[in-house]
Amino acid sequence: MADSTRRSFLIRATSSGFAMAFAPLAVQAATDFGPAAAFQPTIWYDMDRSGRVTVHIIRAEMGQHIGTALARIVADELEADWDTVQLHAADSDPKWGTMVTGGSWSVWQSFPYLSQAGAAGRQALIEEGARLLGVAPDKCSARRSVVSGGGRSISYADIVRRGRLARSYTAEELTALPIKPADQRRLIGLPVQALDIPAKTTGAARYGIDAQLDGMVYARPKLPPTRNGCSVIAIDDRAARAVPGYLKSLALTDPSGTVPGWVVVLASSYPAAIRAADLVQVQWRTDASLSVSEADLQARATQLVDDTQGGSLVVEDAGVDAAFAAAASTLERRYTTATALHFQLEPVNALAFLKDGVWEIHTGNQWQSLILPVLAKALAVPESQVVLRTYLIGGGFGRRLNGDYAVPAALAAQALGKPVKLIWTRADDARFDSPRSPSVQRLSMAFGPVGQITGMQHHASAGWPTQVMVPAFMPMGKNGAP
Repeated sequence: MADSTRRSFLIRATSSGFAMAFAPLAVQAATDFGPAAAFQPTIWYDMDRSGRVTVHIIRAEMGQHIGTALARIVADELEADWDTVQLHAADSDPKWGTMVTGGSWSVWQSFPYLSQAGAAGRQALIEEGARLLGVAPDKCSARRSVVSGGGRSISYADIVRRGRLARSYTAEELTALPIKPADQRRLIGLPVQALDIPAKTTGAARYGIDAQLDGMVYARPKLPPTRNGCSVIAIDDRAARAVPGYLKSLALTDPSGTVPGWVVVLASSYPAAIRAADLVQVQWRTDASLSVSEADLQARATQLVDDTQGGSLVVEDAGVDAAFAAAASTLERRYTTATALHFQLEPVNALAFLKDGVWEIHTGNQWQSLILPVLAKALAVPESQVVLRTYLIGGGFGRRLNGDYAVPAALAAQALGKPVKLIWTRADDARFDSPRSPSVQRLSMAFGPVGQITGMQHHASAGWPTQVMVPAFMPMGKNGAP
C-alpha cells in the first residue's frame, strides 16, 4: 500500500461532465496511488452534462440488489436525485482493486469510501454552485441534485455545464469530510426503487448465459470422473459425428491445473453440443481419488474430530477443562452434515475469445480478482491480457466465487482459434460444483449440581475450499494452525 499522502480524491471537469475518483481504503488491493503510477485512482461514479449519475459497481449482482445498495450510499451523500442514478457493472481492471462479492462484505466494506466519495462530490458541487450563484458556500445546501442559497438555486446539471469543477482531497481530508448522521439520510434505509428491477422485468437484463458473439462455437464439457488427478487416454467420437452440427472434441491442456482431464465437445449449436457430448466416449486415467466416497469423507472427519492434538484452536479458555473435570454431569452428541450442492438457477457458463491481443471472458463471477491470474496462467499470457466482462448472475450462493468454469472456455477458444461459448447442463453443473463439504461435529456440555451449564466444547471437522482457492484468507487459530 502506498503512502497515504499520495492518495487523493479528484474531481475533474471534462467536456462530457465530471468524474470523481479517489483511492480506495485498505480493503482495496493497490500498490501505488500517485499521479505517475500505473494504478490510477478508482472512479466510483461520474455525472454527465444532463446531471445523470452513473455509479460503477464492482460487486456481483445475483438477485441481492447490491448495485442499488451501493448506489444509495453514493447518492445519499452526493444529494443526488434518485431518478437520475444509474448503474454500470464494471469489468475487471486493476484500477478497481480487489473484486469479490461474498461473505456479506460488500456494503459494510464499501460504505466508508463510497460515502466519502459522495460527500466530496457534494461539497465540490456546493462550492462551485455557490460561485455561480454569487452566494457564500456556507449559505448553500444541496438536495435532489440542486444547490440552493440566498433565495436562488442551480441544478447539478447546470453546474457541470457552466462551472469549473476542480478540487482535490488528501486521504486525511476525505476522512475528515462530514458524513450525514443517520437521521438525515434520504435514501439509505428507506424504500426506493431497486435499479436492477426494470430490466429484469422487461427481459432486457443480460446474464452470462445470454452472451453471444457472431461466429462463436458452442461447447459442452465432457467431465472426467473426478475433479483432480485425471488425464485423457483416448476419445471416441464416431457416434457423435452423426449429430448435425457436431464439429469436434478437444482434450484440453491446462497449465494452471484447474481442469485436468477435461474434454470439450464443440458444435454449431448448443442442442447439438448437448446431444454429441452424450455420445462421445472418453477413456481416462485416474488416481486413487476415484474411490473416495461420502462415507470415507465422514470417516476421515471423525478421525480429525477425535484427534485432540490436531486442528485449529478457535477459542482458548483454560477454564473449560476445569469445568469438565468438576462437572456433576456431562452430555456429548455428534452431528453430521452431508455434502451440499449450490443448485443455482443459472448453470455456470462462459464465452471466451481473443480480441485485439486481449482475452475477453464474458461471464458472471463473484471473485474476478481470484480467477484472473488463473486464467492468465492457463492461457500462458500476462494478466494484463485477460479481462472479465461482467454480467448479471442467475444465482450464486458462493458457487461463482470459484471461477474455474471460465478456464475450459478460454482454453477451448485458444485451441480452436474461435470464440467458444461453453455451457454446462444442469447435470454437468451438479457434478462440477464447488460444494459445501460434509462435516462431523462433536458438542460436549458440562453441568453443575443443579443442572446449570458450566462449560461447553465444540469440535468440528469439514473441508475448507478457501484453503485450496486462497490460503491467505484462512485465519490462524490460537495455536497457530489455520
